[in-house]
Amino acid sequence: MFFDNLEVNHKSFGKGIVISQQGKYITVQFNTVKKVFVYPDAFETFLTLADGTVPNTIAVDIEDSRRVRQAIIDKKNEENIRAMTKGIVIPGKEGAMNDTDEEENQYKTQENDEI
Repeated sequence: MFFDNLEVNHKSFGKGIVISQQGKYITVQFNTVKKVFVYPDAFETFLTLADGTVPNTIAVDIEDSRRVRQAIIDKKNEENIRAMTKGIVIPGKEGAMNDTDEEENQYKTQENDEI
């Protein structure tokens, strides 16, 4: 989709004009500032057209983006479940529960000693 000169509204910055598009990024010139947004994610939460709408083509791109994000989340969850069932430690998760439990137990011990 061609965005140059497209008039948009932003929740905080107000009215702006799309001045360029490079790949998945669009640059919008507002009154005093230029901002770069990720397309189509910005239209999901921050931007609308000047008339307050989101065109069908952008809505389709938003839905496609949601599906891709959800597929990534689903795949990661499946990998984590598969790893846990095989007893594999997930990087970044090793000892996380044990450290928390140990800190909690130390706190409880100190609390009991004071009583």
